[in-house]
Amino acid sequence: MAASTTGSPASPFHAEIRLILTAALALFAYTVVVGILNGLDLVDFEHKVLLAHVHIGTLGWITMAVFAGSLALFGTSENRTPWLIWTARLAPLVAALYNVAFMTTTSVARPVLGTAMAIVIVVMAAWGFSQARGRTLSVPHLGLLAGLATSIVGAGLGVLLGLRVSSPDLNITERVGEAHPATMVIGFLVPVGMAFAEWVMRPESANERASRLGWLQIGLPFIGGIAVMLGILLDVLALVMLSLPFEIAGLAIFLWRIVPVARRVSWTAPSAGRHGVVAAIFLTANIAIFVYLISNYAEDFDATPLRLLLALDHSIFVGVLTMSVVGFISTVNRTPRPPVIDHAVFGGMTLGAALFIAGLLADQDVLIRTGTPLLGAGLLLAIAVHVAGLLSGRGSAAAR
Repeated sequence: MAASTTGSPASPFHAEIRLILTAALALFAYTVVVGILNGLDLVDFEHKVLLAHVHIGTLGWITMAVFAGSLALFGTSENRTPWLIWTARLAPLVAALYNVAFMTTTSVARPVLGTAMAIVIVVMAAWGFSQARGRTLSVPHLGLLAGLATSIVGAGLGVLLGLRVSSPDLNITERVGEAHPATMVIGFLVPVGMAFAEWVMRPESANERASRLGWLQIGLPFIGGIAVMLGILLDVLALVMLSLPFEIAGLAIFLWRIVPVARRVSWTAPSAGRHGVVAAIFLTANIAIFVYLISNYAEDFDATPLRLLLALDHSIFVGVLTMSVVGFISTVNRTPRPPVIDHAVFGGMTLGAALFIAGLLADQDVLIRTGTPLLGAGLLLAIAVHVAGLLSGRGSAAAR
């Protein structure tokens, strides 16, 4: 039996997909609220709260979306096993508990719960790769597989970082603290962002065999992310610099393949496709920022301006991943709603993210403080609408 390519009622994992996405949206509300208050300088949060803000965004939101997407792409009635069902159901809970540890402690609880999260990631990744054997793999398949593979590496580095914080006597190198975020931002988010963006722009792409260019599009950024990680861990600048041509080439192939599709997507219709188009635009900006950062600060990362790092992170986390994941969720949640709601979500997210990131790059507080509430309002509306819709149990087999 072929796997369903959405979280529709026809999918054997429809219930688990809805559960994961509902929990992911609920967890993401924390990240959004903290982001609004921090972006407007209304609250001066302590470091542990901001760490939870970041990790809920990665583990509770984006990684859960990768799990849901993987179940939609690879799930069949034949592989609906009890252990997989319970892993999928427990994944959001484990992510939530891990992030509670970030908010409350620097003790051994963090690496312990991090290990539990790593086990969940390894199980989901092992299942995904086992289902990939003998299957026609599309670009969305490849992108999510790359994300699952990198998640294992990122989880391992995260556990080591937790051990370094809780047990300094272990003498774990401080380079782990630099390699961990770099691996996730470059190696994990770029291929996953490409996968979701293409999937929501052209849902039928999930059923088409990836061409050689499609493999390169996903594989090159994946290799680039590994090069960055190894370069930082081993203190080999040449490896870090080597990532640049891989990232640039992957982006060029992505744009070559996707621009003709993007031109046919309506910006005025309340469709998931326009989320993919905007994600592609932000991905271009993200790679440009990355190239600039590596070209100018690779020899001394500590000299990198904080706002440049924040622009790099938010352009990929919000502009690419959150934009395309919200598009993906809208293909799962097809509860009837007025088009004005989708327009408000899309407009708030697009304009808000653009102003916020432009403000970071230009060091203009007025742009940051204008974009922050717009982006926050769009995201909170998306969370409210889609949580309500997913809880209603309704779904659809195709993107609008």
